[in-house]
Amino acid sequence: MDRIMVDEQTQLSILSKPVFIGRTGVLLSICALCSVLSSCVSLRSEYPKTVFYRLESKPVQVSAGSISAGLLVKPFTIDSEFDTDHIVTLVSATETQPLHYHRWASEPQELLTAAFVNRIQQSAVFTKGVFLPSSSVVPEYQLEARISECLARNAPAQPANTLTLTMHCTLQRIDEQSRQTILLQKVYSQTVQRSSDAASTVAPALSEAAALITDALVKDVLASAGK
Repeated sequence: MDRIMVDEQTQLSILSKPVFIGRTGVLLSICALCSVLSSCVSLRSEYPKTVFYRLESKPVQVSAGSISAGLLVKPFTIDSEFDTDHIVTLVSATETQPLHYHRWASEPQELLTAAFVNRIQQSAVFTKGVFLPSSSVVPEYQLEARISECLARNAPAQPANTLTLTMHCTLQRIDEQSRQTILLQKVYSQTVQRSSDAASTVAPALSEAAALITDALVKDVLASAGK
């Protein structure tokens, strides 16, 4: 009888230890999980917020002249270096840096195509309107453009904080047989001063540069239309 009692006590004492350790392990696991989750929440809260930018419309003056025709604007193309929705900055003579948390609302070539279409339309230089390739209208003139530079320059000195937009534009006349004649081929470039090196100053500067190039193009179009 005593032997049985000893065995039972020994068995109970042996069984009681795993139960105690198991509960402790569960508590430790829960604490570790809570710590990991809190760390994840903390890391996520530290991520910067991504800001998206679009171009703003600048005041437009109706052109001094007009052309009794329509204009087709083909979607602009862009050099591969700037073919990204990230704002690209030049931080040294040879180093460019995309800003991961400051991005265009769409690809820069799309924004600039829309800006040119809207501004030329508002200038009323083409009396029959300005169209995109999706239109069924076949206009008398066609504009193509390639963006070779769309770059913000950042530097400690304020005068060096600029935005440069450079575009190669081609204007063609299309006759009734759909033959194309080049009337104008020109590189337009505008550098606009930014108030600081802040990313928020890039979109206003690009908007101004696009407006200046569009207005210069319109003047050249009027001069070339009579050729």
